[in-house]
Amino acid sequence: MSNKLPALLVTGIAVIAVNANAGEKGKANEMFKVYGQARVSIDNQSTDFGPGKKGTSIVSNASRIGAKGKFKTNLEGTAAIYQLEFRYETTDSTNGTAGKSVEFREGYAGLVNKQWGRLRAGRLSVPYKTTLTKIDPWNDNIPQSRAGGRQGTSELHSSYFNNAIEYMTPKFAGGFTAGLWYASEFDGSAKPLHNTGTLKNYTGGNAAGVGVKYVAGPIRLGLDYIDISADAITKANLENGSGWQIGGRYKFSKQFSVAAMYEDVEDLGLGKNSYINGIYKFGQTRYILGYGQNRDGAVYGNKDWNNLSLGLKRAIGHKSEIFLAYNTRQDDTGGKDFNSVTGGFNIKFGY
Repeated sequence: MSNKLPALLVTGIAVIAVNANAGEKGKANEMFKVYGQARVSIDNQSTDFGPGKKGTSIVSNASRIGAKGKFKTNLEGTAAIYQLEFRYETTDSTNGTAGKSVEFREGYAGLVNKQWGRLRAGRLSVPYKTTLTKIDPWNDNIPQSRAGGRQGTSELHSSYFNNAIEYMTPKFAGGFTAGLWYASEFDGSAKPLHNTGTLKNYTGGNAAGVGVKYVAGPIRLGLDYIDISADAITKANLENGSGWQIGGRYKFSKQFSVAAMYEDVEDLGLGKNSYINGIYKFGQTRYILGYGQNRDGAVYGNKDWNNLSLGLKRAIGHKSEIFLAYNTRQDDTGGKDFNSVTGGFNIKFGY
C-alpha cells in the first residue's frame, strides 16, 4: 500500500482539480488551486562529509505538490482558507525519512477577514520561520542559511511546528503586522513539537512565539521571540528555553539588495547565529553572495562554524529558475571544510 500512496495522492488531486475547474473558472481557481515544485540538482560534496554523503549524486530538494483554496463563508466579511501539501521525492524512493517517498508538509484550515486578520490551525510555518525565508534566496538548496543550523541561522527556520495555531493581524500603521502562535501536545505525549532535524527531539509540552513585521517600500523587517517548554528532550545539550531574532532586507534599487539577520538561541542549545547576503540582478540573472556564522551551539559541540556561498539563479519564466552555486561550511574548531558544488532546476507550477 505504501508504494501506491504517492500515485493515489497525485491522482486524487488531479481528479478534484478537473472537477473543480469544470465550474465557474474564476471561483474554481480561487476555491481549489493545485500547485507544486519539482526541485532537482546535481550535487558534489567534499571528503569531509564522510561516507554516504561525499561524492556526487542527483538530489531532490524538497520537491512538493499541494492544493490550497479560499472561499467566502456566511460569516460577514470572512473567507475560509486551507492548504494541504506533501513532499514528493523526485529522484529516488527515500525522502527526509528513510524509506518514505512521501512526507506531509504544511497543512491547515482557517479564516481570514480584512478587518480582524487571519486565524489558522494545523502544521504551520510560524512567523519565526517566515522572517528568514523571505530574505534567504537559497531556501531548500545547499547554500540555505538554515542548513544543519550552522550556516547562519538555526533549525527553527526549517519545516513546521506540529499541532499549532496562529493569529496574524491585518496590516496597520503603514506596513506593520503582528502575529502570535502556540503549538501544544497532550501531557506526557511522545509526539514531537517539531518535525525535523534536531527539533524533533522536543516531545510533548508546548512552544509559543510572538513577532512583528514591517514591509513597506524598499524595507522588510522582522523581530521575533520564541519559547519552548517540552515535556521531554531526547538529544544531549538541547534545552527548553527561549530565543529571539531580528532580520530584514533593504532594496537599494531594482538591481541590488542586502539582507541580514542576527539570532540568539543559545538558551535552547542552538547557539548564536549571524547571516548576511547581497543580491545583484542583471537581466534575468541574480548573482548572490552569502556569509553566515554559528557560535556557542552546545548541540553542535560549541564549535566555531563559518559558511560562505557564491552562486547565481537565472529566471526562465513562471517563477521557475536554473541555478549554480558553491558553498563551503567550515568547522574552524575541528579543522574541517565541508565544500559543495550544486546546480539544477527549480521548476514551479500553479503559483
